[in-house]
Amino acid sequence: MTQHPDPSRTTEVSAGQHVPSTVSRRGLVLATALFLTAVAVVAGGYGITTGVYSVQALALQTLLAAIGAWIALNASRLRQGRADAEAILASGAEEQAEAARRQWLSSGDSDLQQTYHAVMADVEHGRRLHYVFVAALPTAVAALLIAVALLARAAETPPVPDAQATALGILFLAVSCVWLVLARSFHSVTDNELPEAHALMLTLRESQWASILASAGLFSHMMWADLDWWIARLVLAWLLAVAGEQLARLLWAWLGRRGEGSPFLPPLTSFLRQLVFVRGNPVASLFETIESHWGVSFRSSWAIRFVRRALVPTGLMALLMFWGMSSLSMVGPSELGLRETFGRLERAPLQPGLHWKLPWPFGRVLRYEVKRVRARPLGYVEMDRPAAAYLWTTKHAEKEYALVMGDGTEAVVVNAVLYYKIREDDAGFLDYALQFQNPDEALEGFGYRALMEQTRGSTLGEVLATNRAQFAAEIGRLLQQYAEENRLGIEVVDLALFSLHPPIEAAPDYLDVISAQIDAERYVTEAAGERLVRMEEAAAEGAKMVAEAKIEEARRVGEAIEESAEFVAVGRAYEVAPEAFELRLRGEVLQEALNDRPVILLDESFTTEPGDFFFDFRLPRNEQGTPQGVR
Repeated sequence: MTQHPDPSRTTEVSAGQHVPSTVSRRGLVLATALFLTAVAVVAGGYGITTGVYSVQALALQTLLAAIGAWIALNASRLRQGRADAEAILASGAEEQAEAARRQWLSSGDSDLQQTYHAVMADVEHGRRLHYVFVAALPTAVAALLIAVALLARAAETPPVPDAQATALGILFLAVSCVWLVLARSFHSVTDNELPEAHALMLTLRESQWASILASAGLFSHMMWADLDWWIARLVLAWLLAVAGEQLARLLWAWLGRRGEGSPFLPPLTSFLRQLVFVRGNPVASLFETIESHWGVSFRSSWAIRFVRRALVPTGLMALLMFWGMSSLSMVGPSELGLRETFGRLERAPLQPGLHWKLPWPFGRVLRYEVKRVRARPLGYVEMDRPAAAYLWTTKHAEKEYALVMGDGTEAVVVNAVLYYKIREDDAGFLDYALQFQNPDEALEGFGYRALMEQTRGSTLGEVLATNRAQFAAEIGRLLQQYAEENRLGIEVVDLALFSLHPPIEAAPDYLDVISAQIDAERYVTEAAGERLVRMEEAAAEGAKMVAEAKIEEARRVGEAIEESAEFVAVGRAYEVAPEAFELRLRGEVLQEALNDRPVILLDESFTTEPGDFFFDFRLPRNEQGTPQGVR
């Protein structure tokens, strides 16, 4: 293989010399850049979706490596353009040179006019754009993303299924083999063919180790879930340092003034990567980098040679001891465990304490929190943020499930929270661990079955009017019965029913119906009140009329008695003196008949017979002489 000199001391060929064509190597760089970008996108999408920290760290590492590959690809293109421009100048093509000169003079940069020939204007402009948009800006964005992931992440690792973690770990190991092949391919490329070959080789070795560490982090979920978090933190801290160095070098090359013998585009070097990845063994890389940069030789000291030779066996021994420690497993005080050996579970619960098992991956201990009370919603899907008010006419859940009532024309929504725990007796615990793949999901299914049994034979009014505590107790009883019949190994602690209402979509119509029912009840109440008022008024009027009739009766009876007494008295008076009584009666009749009329007394000589009278029946007249009562 071709030995690469120190990239920091590598210079480009001077102007006027022929630069070998790098078209054949640009295909390799392009394929590497595309593959790195694809891995970064896939790993980033999966890491963001699942929240696995090590996968996110791997995505950021491949993103930084992809940026380096695209920088190398564009730098190779610019170098080829510079070589073509020098060839044009050497060939004496004056027309192209004059056109380029006029374009260059229009830029107004006097320093560059003195330094470069006019035909190099486009090449220099491309070099500046290369540093800004291809190199510095993407590197700064990657460094910012790495810093955010490193500082904003809490010390929590989401649970990952063992099968999924194992598959991803194997996939990352396969990808690390691809990085190894590409690293060896760039190691065989000379600096004259591709000045960034050595830097890309170091980048791909870094990607190889990052893939191996991400695979180790995923495998660690089966033993120690927090190890994945620490591995990812280590990778992110390293990436932040590498990205910072790369950004500083790019800014220095862009802003610094180039001398006459300085390279057109310096190779993309990284001291940190060279310090660790110049060899396949990071320890050997460290010693070689120190020796090549500072001249400190470690070959003359037998103690250092002994350390270097013993380092690998010591590391393997440490790894073997660490692997042997995986045969110990702790069951917590609130847990029960099951020992798994070569994929088979032993039917003997492990009590809290320290237990032995076969080392990973041949054995493991499954732990179950039997004392923790779990909560599972029934009838709805919880929102990310709790609702401020649980008004059923407004949305207070991510999704609600309507249960059809008995007649099929009505629906009701039940919002309840089921509290349950794993049974602690041996038989119940083994049922939970062995009978069902997911007993929690099975319990939720039985919960909806219990809800349907309670609602299918009732109407909406009956369900809404029922006693909620009794309704929830009956559902909890049915759930416990189903759990025991199906051997779920679950003990139902409580069922909290906090909402029972029609579907939200029917809220306006239901409220209209309720308003109509309230109005109907109000009308009935008002009519009953009006009826009672009128009945009271009729009773009072009847009592009044009866009282008045009794009064009238008493008055008339009194008058009748008075008249009767008067009549008796008159009869008695007549019996005593008939002539005097008749004379008196005649006088009273005359008095009543004459009233206010004038009386004319006549001598008895005017009469023809004894007892005759003359009467004046003329009407009285008013002051004008007109008879009263005549108009």
